Amino acid sequence: MSRGLSRSAIEAAIQKYGPQIQIHPEETYLPCSVEWFLAHCTLVDSKYPEHKKVHPLETELPNGPKEGTRFYLDIEESVKPGDLPTAKAYVNAFWKPELTYTDLQFWMFSAYNGHGTAKFQSLVFDKVERFGDVDLSPLGEHVGDWEYVGIRIDNITQELVGLILSAHGKNIIYDQAAIATNFTMVDGTHPVIYSSLNGHANFPSVGPNFTEHRKVLGWPVGLEFDLLNTTASGGPCINSSTDYELINAPYLTEDKVICPAWVAYPYRWGPEGTGIHMDVKTLSEIIKVVIGDDDATKLIDTPIVLLASELLHIFVRADINGAGAPMGQSPWNGIYL
Repeated sequence: MSRGLSRSAIEAAIQKYGPQIQIHPEETYLPCSVEWFLAHCTLVDSKYPEHKKVHPLETELPNGPKEGTRFYLDIEESVKPGDLPTAKAYVNAFWKPELTYTDLQFWMFSAYNGHGTAKFQSLVFDKVERFGDVDLSPLGEHVGDWEYVGIRIDNITQELVGLILSAHGKNIIYDQAAIATNFTMVDGTHPVIYSSLNGHANFPSVGPNFTEHRKVLGWPVGLEFDLLNTTASGGPCINSSTDYELINAPYLTEDKVICPAWVAYPYRWGPEGTGIHMDVKTLSEIIKVVIGDDDATKLIDTPIVLLASELLHIFVRADINGAGAPMGQSPWNGIYL
């Protein structure tokens, strides 16, 4: 039975296979370090509001059992653009006895997640008649955003055997064959990962990266929707093989990793109780504008309202109150469903 990577093997794998995170050249909400973020926010205790802590140290964050939504982090407006010079990958090493590999997860933090952008298409006899892209602000916006890239390392050969990319709560696993087909490598071993504009979801290449496809009717007329996760070259890049901090490897009994105090913070990295400030009627009007007056007159309100209701549900279902702590997310414990 193989054993999980030793600490020295973890460091060697990071240095050999650490991904290059390619940020979109038009990105407004850049990554930052946890330390920088905490220096620009306030820890609020909703149970005792007078006890709020301005610019809390990580050791002043609550840990232990979570008490509902008692604590939250209230940001200063200036924090939204992030602070790229402080940004780094926070590495969680996951292994359990039955596994022949160790997953090294490179968690990236951004202070703010921007609005969604969508492509709408009007359909006539199931063919595209008209289309347009639209800024869905404030849909998709929230304080704090955690995304990760995982590299899967064989415990015996210590070679890269898989990649895992997070995208809006989903986890896509690529085996060796898929890695060879889909990814560009820097210096032969470092995969290039493209972070999407505004939302920071991870993809293996540049492009629109459509997700959340929806279609209403189509014959004789209908509507179609795709969420855009645009990635591009030419922006800044984070080299996680050098700009990283190993923060967790709980299986190690020797040369243990000391977790930073913030890892145990169980609450959201942002305010509680926020909501989407858009209703179905407003979104319906946006759809009508995008598809054009002529096409809109061909459609009764019902399908437009149905689509608008479904799209709002997508974002309500998404995490709009500030990202949950990495430790509380399923990939942290090797669950990639």
